Amino acid sequence: MAGKSRFVIAESRIRAFFKQHLKKAFTKRQLIAVLEQQRATWNIAPTTTEEKLIDQLLAKEVLQKIKLESDGYLPSKELYVQDEFSVLHIATALAPRAYLSHYSAVWVNGLTTQVPKIIYVTFEQTKKPQREASLTQAGIDAAFAKPQRRTTASIRYGDFTFMVLNGGFTNRLGVHQLDGIPTTNVERTLLDSTVRPGYAGGVSAVLEAYRNAQGKLSLNKLVATLDSLDFIYPYFQAVGFYLERAGYQGKKLEELRERPKAFDFYLTYDMEEKDYSADWRLYFPKGL
Repeated sequence: MAGKSRFVIAESRIRAFFKQHLKKAFTKRQLIAVLEQQRATWNIAPTTTEEKLIDQLLAKEVLQKIKLESDGYLPSKELYVQDEFSVLHIATALAPRAYLSHYSAVWVNGLTTQVPKIIYVTFEQTKKPQREASLTQAGIDAAFAKPQRRTTASIRYGDFTFMVLNGGFTNRLGVHQLDGIPTTNVERTLLDSTVRPGYAGGVSAVLEAYRNAQGKLSLNKLVATLDSLDFIYPYFQAVGFYLERAGYQGKKLEELRERPKAFDFYLTYDMEEKDYSADWRLYFPKGL
């Protein structure tokens, strides 16, 4: 009678390893990297290639393979997932060092009760030299008269659409782990939503997120993160407006209010009817 294969001997340890692993979804490249790291620990035969090892993982139902369908210029993609995977695990496997952001982060941070069908995930560009920018009122007016730019990098799985955003380099500022899922924290989430309201359900949803953040939000951390992100546009005017409308008070809000405001600014893009806050030198949608 033939002896047991090394895979069968190690099967319980392999299952335990994946069960304890925080990642529940892997691209093929990610999975091969894991297997290369672990094969000595599992005493896998040198003649067993990673491809064959993946076949064994699928045959033994340690993992299953799923297919994501192209919904834009991204190609279709296959992922290897554990039984307890969620759409959030899928999202953060779509790009290197990706994390949940915008409305998806609003959701996982408990700032909305709406369960989104569009999942936003960000991966950052490499660090580039700081470009010099000179703001003018005419330039700001022209930029915000247009619709917000939107990514066409999307991919589908079941009822969910994943939007993959290529964000500027921040060294993952404000990114933390929630149940093993990398996501922006409350402060960074509100700032990202302020900058790109179209990815966060619109300005009414962003204002609601600010309201729902009471008790979770640190104004000190919010302002520190805002300053660290060092935006070219004066987003502090929009942040202050949201905080005031959401009912916040305190020293940090007053500090934002007292900052010099050299330009009129806009809460969102392409507004047809708008009101104006003289306090914040800010245009916002009428009726907000």
